[in-house]
Amino acid sequence: MKKKTRLVMPAFLLPAVVLAVFLSVQPAQAHPSTFPDVPDTDVAHEAIESLASRGIINGNLEGSFAPYSPVTRGQAAKMLVLWRGTEAPEVESTSFSDVDATFRDYIEAAAARGWLRGYPDGTFGAGNPMTREQMATVVMRSLGLEEATLGLGAREIDAALAGYLDGVAVSPDARPVMALAIMNSVLAGDAGRLNPLDQITRAQFCLVLERADALAASMAAGDPVIAEVDEALSGSILSRVPVSEEDAGSGPFFSEAQQALAAFMDEALFGPHNSPITGEMVLQNAEWYGVPPLAQLVVLAAETSLGDPVLGGSLARHNNFGCMRYHGADTVWGVLCDGRIWVSGMDWYSFPSADVGMAAWGRYLKSAIGGFYLSVLSGPEPDWYGFAAVYYGSSVAGFGDYVERLESLQRQFTSTAARWGVTL
Repeated sequence: MKKKTRLVMPAFLLPAVVLAVFLSVQPAQAHPSTFPDVPDTDVAHEAIESLASRGIINGNLEGSFAPYSPVTRGQAAKMLVLWRGTEAPEVESTSFSDVDATFRDYIEAAAARGWLRGYPDGTFGAGNPMTREQMATVVMRSLGLEEATLGLGAREIDAALAGYLDGVAVSPDARPVMALAIMNSVLAGDAGRLNPLDQITRAQFCLVLERADALAASMAAGDPVIAEVDEALSGSILSRVPVSEEDAGSGPFFSEAQQALAAFMDEALFGPHNSPITGEMVLQNAEWYGVPPLAQLVVLAAETSLGDPVLGGSLARHNNFGCMRYHGADTVWGVLCDGRIWVSGMDWYSFPSADVGMAAWGRYLKSAIGGFYLSVLSGPEPDWYGFAAVYYGSSVAGFGDYVERLESLQRQFTSTAARWGVTL
C-alpha cells in the first residue's frame, strides 16, 4: 500500500534566501578541473566545479581541494553562508569562547539563523569534523525545513530509514530530518547504507549541496516539499535473500533483527574508528563449523585490530573496508553477507563467489592443530588462555597481555551486542 505525505510550503512562505539560492545557481560549464586532485572522472567533479565557480568553495594554499578530507564545523558554516547567499558582516567579538577570526563571521551568521548551534559549555568546536547526519540536519535547517519535519509521522520516518541497512543507527534526534532529506533526494546512501555517524567529506558535502540546489529550485517554483513513501517497497534498494521457504517471496525488506545486527557491526567493529566505508569485509562461512560468531570476531579483531590505528591494525584502514559480516548456518548474519571478502590474520583475499571462499576461516579453526581450536572456542565460554597458548605459545613475550586483550574484546562485543538486542 502506497502512503503519501505532502508537506506543503507555498512559495510566498519560503524564506527569501531560499529564492536567492535558486537564483544564484548557474549551469556548470564544462572545463578542465579547477583542482588537480579532482579529476573529471570523480563522481563529485561537477558539483565541486559548480560550487567553485560560484565562489562557495575554494582550495588550499597548494591549490588542491582535498575532496576526501573531513568537513569541519567551521568550514560547514562558511560553505552554508556562502551557498545561501547570506551576508556575514564582520564582528569584533564572538558569542563562543573558542572561535578565532578564521571562520568567526561565518559562524556568527550561521548561528544567528539557527543553522549551527554551539555546545552547552559555550564552545563551538570549529575544528570538529561533522558527521553525515549532522550535515543533513544543518543543510535542511538552512532551507527552512526543520519545522517541516513536524509533519512526518513515525511510520513515514521509519519507512524512509528502513530502506537502509543501518537506518536504525541514525540518532533519535536526527531521524526526522534524515528521513525528510532522503525523501527529497538531498541525501543518498552508499551501497545501501547511510553511514550516519561517519565524517562527511568535502566531496560528499558538495554533492549534498548540489542536490539541495535542486530542492531549493523546486521550492522557489512553488512546488511543495513532498514526503512520499511506498511502504510496500520500503527497503527495496537492498537486495534481499530469503531466510526460509516460508519467507521467500514475501517482499524486499530487512527485518528489525537484521537491521539491529548491521547497526551492532557498525558500532562495534568500525563506527568508533571512523574507517572510510567503500567496500565490504566479510568473514565468510557458508558452512557451519561449530565455532560461535563471538569467538571468530574476537580472534579476527585481535589479529587485524579491525583497522584501528590506536590498536595497531592497518588491514581494514588501508583497504577501506567498511562493515564486517558473518555468515553462519540459519542466522540473520547469513542474509547480510554477500561473500565478497574473506579476511584472516593480516592477509586479505577476494573471492569471486561465496562458494569459493566459504571454507577457509571456519575450517582452519576447526581442523588446525588437530582440531584443538574448535574445542577451546566452541564451549559456553571460549578458553582464551588455551587458544593463545597454542596460537602463539605461552612463553612468548606479551602473552599475558594478548590473553587479556582477547578477554577484553569478548566483553566489548558481548556488551555492545546486548545493547542492540543481538545474540552472538
